[in-house]
Amino acid sequence: MSAHNLSNYLALLSKTPDYEHIFIKAKQLIEIQKALLKAIPAQLQEHCAVGRYADGLLLVYVNSGAVAARLRNALPSIHQQLNKDGFEIHHIKISLQPGIHPGSTRNPSRKPRLSQAAADHLNQFTANLPPQSPLKTSLELLLAPGRKIT
Repeated sequence: MSAHNLSNYLALLSKTPDYEHIFIKAKQLIEIQKALLKAIPAQLQEHCAVGRYADGLLLVYVNSGAVAARLRNALPSIHQQLNKDGFEIHHIKISLQPGIHPGSTRNPSRKPRLSQAAADHLNQFTANLPPQSPLKTSLELLLAPGRKIT
């Protein structure tokens, strides 16, 4: 299905009584997300997303504890700005969701690599561990030939 056909289909679907409330709620969440991004510091924008809005309670997902702490510090001004923008918000709850914005974290398709110096140090450390040590076994697997070292 082309983008144009999909757009037409969704526009038609949004006008049906069975789905109209879903599209209204989705549009409301999109508007709140835009207002939230405008109200929070720029460095936090890619780490936050609106989760739910109902009965004056706004749930905001963040991808780390550090972002949650910084957002909590800014809550009074965020709350004021959102209410100024026309949203009736009585309470903002912050919830930690580590995978909320995977693009803002390390690229998972890129595998971490050990430098030659790190590999040499780990080999030396492994040699001094007891033979039946689980740590020794794990390090030997990590340092096994064929593993890429940069």
